[in-house]
Amino acid sequence: MRTSSPPGVPVSVVERISLVLETFNGAGPLTLAQVTARTGLPRSSVHRLLEQLASTGWLARSPEQTYELGVKAYEMGQAALNQNRLLQGARPVMQAFAHQTGLTIQLAVVDRGDTVYLAKVNGRASGPTPTAVGQRVPAHLTAVGKAQLAVSESTRDPAVIGKLEHTASGELVRRTAQSIGTDTQLAEELAAVRDRGAAFDRGEAFPGIGCIGVSLGPPDHLYANLAGISVCAPVTSLDYRKLVGPVRMVAREIWDRCVAADLASQ
Repeated sequence: MRTSSPPGVPVSVVERISLVLETFNGAGPLTLAQVTARTGLPRSSVHRLLEQLASTGWLARSPEQTYELGVKAYEMGQAALNQNRLLQGARPVMQAFAHQTGLTIQLAVVDRGDTVYLAKVNGRASGPTPTAVGQRVPAHLTAVGKAQLAVSESTRDPAVIGKLEHTASGELVRRTAQSIGTDTQLAEELAAVRDRGAAFDRGEAFPGIGCIGVSLGPPDHLYANLAGISVCAPVTSLDYRKLVGPVRMVAREIWDRCVAADLASQ
């Protein structure tokens, strides 16, 4: 018999396990109380799941009774990266671009309204940038996220904006004073992205950091627009208009490599 739960609280075991594991994304060791507070699940359920995940290697438990991601999580993460054909095609192109230009370049996908970074190659001229592989940032705040949202809205999902993270007052989640705050502003921005063939982030996700983002491959191809790249540096040092062409060329080279690899495997 299925028990009732408050709205938004996962019921299935898989959903609860996923919620607990995701709590450790970007976090250090956590106690039972901290995981309980972050997930909103019953303390007894959290304790049981933590112990089961620790016994199977997904989590590691310290003598101080804190938990963190374990060896199994690392193994599966590495396996996912190593078998990803998109990453295999993108890495050498990204490394060459960062070496030639000195600019930091990132590969990302949009998942459940967030930009998730899959790969990053740091460039000397960009200086330190706050993103990291595996990090999630609301997609409407990032250049690479907006590039993919622009295609989705026009070809696959007209309601894509309504599915993004909003505040209780109905506004889009913001991180800086430059962040887009309303659905109307975002719709106008996505239309501009489609017109110019690239998306811009002028300090919307992180103060002072700018990015230029494009989707991979032809705009009418589904697979081509499930991922994108962005080039980032301090806002004051980015020549947005001048870099659109080079960034699009890099995206096309990655796409061509992926297509060639797919054809070779058939």
